Amino acid sequence: MRISRTATRLLAVPLVVCALGLIGASPAQAAVQRTDRFSITEQHFDFGDGDLGNISGDPKADGRLEWDLVNGTWAPRLLGRIYINNASGECVRVQMVVTYQNGVVVTYTDNASDFCAPNGRTWYSEVDFSPVSSTYVANVVIRLQSAPAGGWSFATEGASAPYFAPWWLP
Repeated sequence: MRISRTATRLLAVPLVVCALGLIGASPAQAAVQRTDRFSITEQHFDFGDGDLGNISGDPKADGRLEWDLVNGTWAPRLLGRIYINNASGECVRVQMVVTYQNGVVVTYTDNASDFCAPNGRTWYSEVDFSPVSSTYVANVVIRLQSAPAGGWSFATEGASAPYFAPWWLP
């Protein structure tokens, strides 16, 4: 009986040490290096944050493009809301157009935030979109797109200015 308890303890020690090591190990945390704030305002479609203003119909606050640095790679993250105001059946979505250092341009569509307004009231959807993580990101442009009721042919309603990665000097 004494031998089996000792053997059990000897086998249990490496398991406990391994478990403690796994608990202590955590994924790298993102560090926000810079935040660019902006809004895109069009006739029935907007990107920003907060509520829509009572008179203007524009977002009361700006949306954010955060430049997260994770293990030496840039992960641009778009945060805010997309709005449909006074448009029945219209659909809206955002895209992030990323230009890399070598000149390659890639468009990423946020399918998680696209939605359609069932009636002419004000509708919104939250945006939290970070489609890419790369050391080679040079700049990002955000596009707000809409599609008419009954069709899924999206057209660009408005776009942000290009926002350059914090290290990039054009």
